[in-house]
Amino acid sequence: MKNFRFGTAIFLVLMSQNFIYAQESLVGIGSYVFNPLVLSPSFAGKNTGTLAILQDYRFMGNLGALPGDQNKNIVSFDYGLVDLNLGLGLAISNSGFGPSQASIVHLSTAYHLKVGRGETFSFGMRHNMGNVSRDLEGLNRITLSDPTVSFNTFSEFDYDLDLSGIYSSRKTYVGATIFNVIPEKDLVQDISTLAFTLFMGSEYQYSRNIRLAYSAAFVAPTNAGNILYLYGQYFITPQFKVGLHKHAQNWGFNTVFAQKGFNVFYKYSFLAGPINLMSSHTVGLSFDFINEQTKIETPIFFLN
Repeated sequence: MKNFRFGTAIFLVLMSQNFIYAQESLVGIGSYVFNPLVLSPSFAGKNTGTLAILQDYRFMGNLGALPGDQNKNIVSFDYGLVDLNLGLGLAISNSGFGPSQASIVHLSTAYHLKVGRGETFSFGMRHNMGNVSRDLEGLNRITLSDPTVSFNTFSEFDYDLDLSGIYSSRKTYVGATIFNVIPEKDLVQDISTLAFTLFMGSEYQYSRNIRLAYSAAFVAPTNAGNILYLYGQYFITPQFKVGLHKHAQNWGFNTVFAQKGFNVFYKYSFLAGPINLMSSHTVGLSFDFINEQTKIETPIFFLN
């Protein structure tokens, strides 16, 4: 009880701060509460048999999409070999920002080691392989010596590796992920950025009618500003949940509806500050193909 109150106090204090960070460099990571594999390959196998589809639209203007919008769509399938305590995850993502495009295949593997009653430590590894391109046709050149004058399109194969670990109990989890551990300069920043991430979450039943969950993730890229993601969720019913979130200077609300293994989620965010015409939307759905009783026990409070 004391640990929960202490964690809640920290969460509320962080939620009240006005963090000013640079643009998010890992596109789509803020939607990890809907698809945990986005945040950590250690979650592979914990929602075994789950097919998830996620579409993230960022920097949308009131009059439509503004030039340079960021977007990302992710399709993933999660499978757990429960008897072997192993998890597998396969995801395909497509992202774009202005003239840059990336199509990446993500293969995640995880081993879930039971360290106590209801306690698990999970080690995960993710291989990211795909094509990164940039089409510069039509963009203004600063100088005639700009090498892009002679050709407009760059394209290359990209490979990178993510490593992570998670400790989880029945109602709490805490973990860390290192994104893009292979040092390499690529064309699209969100693919090659080395980033260190710490995250945690917990759930508490205050009373018979009040059930809350919170989650936080701190992302520290090596070549961009730090970003803090904060989520709070209230269970209106076991099937319907609503909450608030904060990403750097972005605020918004989120909602999840779950029924018999089928989940629909939506998130809306707006940029608080002098430029308040920008908004972001995330929509998605997931479906569980395998009976809940065969799943590895997990405290992923938002998705399941």
